[in-house]
Order: sequence, then structure tokens, then C-alpha cells
Amino acid sequence: MFLRASWQGSDLALKLQSQTMFDYEDDAQKKLDGYTVFDLVGTYQLPVGSLGFGIQNLFDNDYTTVWGQRAQILYAAHYDAAAYDYKGRGRTYTLNYQVKF
Repeated sequence: MFLRASWQGSDLALKLQSQTMFDYEDDAQKKLDGYTVFDLVGTYQLPVGSLGFGIQNLFDNDYTTVWGQRAQILYAAHYDAAAYDYKGRGRTYTLNYQVKF
């Protein structure tokens, strides 16, 4: 599930978005743990060009990706399940400058 909220002024635009994966249990009683990640992104219009910025995983949520959880279920019989604990990215910052011509 995705949620978005945005605000736009004359020079500044901001967007807060979230991505949620709900807890899931299939017919074979295999359970996946859900998680929610929030991102904050924005742009600021400069006299020449614009400055973009963002914070992904705003609250630095510690989670294992859906694939990591599935891999632990599928391959744990052959290898240690911890080998497949694929964590999602922690808080990540981005900054860019853009000029359109």
C-alpha cells in the first residue's frame, strides 16, 4: 500500500510518502512480517535550475525485505536462514541539482 501527501508553494514542493507491506500468512502457515517505510522528498526552485533533496526511510526502520523473508523460508533447509536476511536500506539522503534547457 502506498500513501502520499504533498504540499507546493511558489519555490518549494514537498512530498511525504509511505510504502507498507502488511503481515502475511499463506496456506502453508509461512508468515511474512510487515513493515512501513516513509520517505520525504522535495524540490526548491533556484534562479537557475532546481535543487532536489530527499530522505528515504525517514525513521530509519530496520526491516527484512519481502524477498529476504521468502528466501529464508525457501532455502533454510539448505543453508543457514541468517544468510538470507536481506535487510532494507537504512536512512538514505539524496541531493541533486537540475537545469532544464
